Amino acid sequence: MADPTSPDDFRPPEKKPADNVGSAYMETDGTLEMRLRTETDDGTIGEAYLVIPPGDPRYAAMVKHLDGIKPGEGRSIKPFPAPQG
Repeated sequence: MADPTSPDDFRPPEKKPADNVGSAYMETDGTLEMRLRTETDDGTIGEAYLVIPPGDPRYAAMVKHLDGIKPGEGRSIKPFPAPQG
């Protein structure tokens, strides 16, 4: 029987897709504050804090992605679709 602690028998657990990639909050003036986090298969971690004010070219798309978030609301950020092309 193989040694269960042997590196040859180690299999990392399978990763399931993330349910969310962070959290968002909309300030009373409509400004979006978002904390994003991702982890690659090799364990690299990326984190970002993003502030998007009304009038920013990305604003409308982000509000839509956040299912119409309103001032004073917070919610999880669902994963973004993969880029086309």
